[in-house]
Amino acid sequence: MALLAVRDLTVDLQTTRGVARAVRGVSFELAKGGTLGVVGESGCGKSITALALMGLLPEGARTSGRIDLDGTDLLSLGEDALCGMRGNRIAMIFQEPMTSLNPVHRIGRQIAEPLRQHRGLRGAKARAEAIRLLDRVGLPNAAQRVDAYPHQLSGGQRQRVMIAMALSCDPDILIADEPTTALDVTIQGQILDLINELVDESGMALILISHDLGVIAETTDDVVVMYGGSLVEHGPTDSLFDTLAHPYSQGLFAAIPDIGGRHDRRLTTIPGTVPELADLPPGCPFADRCPLAADDCWSTEPPMRQVLPGHQAACLRLEAAAAGRANGGRGDD
Repeated sequence: MALLAVRDLTVDLQTTRGVARAVRGVSFELAKGGTLGVVGESGCGKSITALALMGLLPEGARTSGRIDLDGTDLLSLGEDALCGMRGNRIAMIFQEPMTSLNPVHRIGRQIAEPLRQHRGLRGAKARAEAIRLLDRVGLPNAAQRVDAYPHQLSGGQRQRVMIAMALSCDPDILIADEPTTALDVTIQGQILDLINELVDESGMALILISHDLGVIAETTDDVVVMYGGSLVEHGPTDSLFDTLAHPYSQGLFAAIPDIGGRHDRRLTTIPGTVPELADLPPGCPFADRCPLAADDCWSTEPPMRQVLPGHQAACLRLEAAAAGRANGGRGDD
């Protein structure tokens, strides 16, 4: 049985324009020790999906479907029971540590909070464990820095604090939501290497949300591609990256800059912009940006279709997309 099984997850958010369906029928599984990458442009539903797993959705959000963690449906739990899971069985590294850490509390106290909540540690024992965790994630002079405030640390150091908090109770699942946002390239590499090392060391499962397709390729066993709150492609990382069955997946990869290519070549982009969640068409959410879209794409929601064993894509034009990929172009080019 999968450690985590998400089944037909739907999340509706209240907006000034009415109800917006931020996540639309998302399903995937994650095995113990498995690694799953989640990719897509900003506004495609990646972070909302992660917040739904954590039970941290905005007030007024409505959910349906199931999120089974070891057979327990997290959506059926009350807040007290969720608090017992959050930070204990499932933990999260947020995008921006400066806004995730409390600026008025020392970092040692913040790391000790889940230790008090879930492991019953108090006083000197909690402080000693906080120092051990900071040392484990590579924060220099951990015994002195434990009394620092977040503003006294660099961005990379704050992210190490967030990782220490997430790992404090040895969770079964770690969610890393763009964990290197706003960090320079060198520090990004260090943070990602640290996460990979700790995941390998502990055997926990990892959900990595990232815009960096190279990082996803190197880090994860499976990938889901999201657009408009839906999964448009899902499969083993090698299979998905080699095949790129969905036109949206093809567009994402075509937009990767070719550092060693011709300097006069224009950067490939996906036409248009990600639609507002309240403006999604009734059919394929990618229809208004897709070079292969036909009339039925606007009215018919595409089902997941098998591309290869374990690899699926939601597109009514998979054959045409495959032909375009084989010809080195997009669509009918």
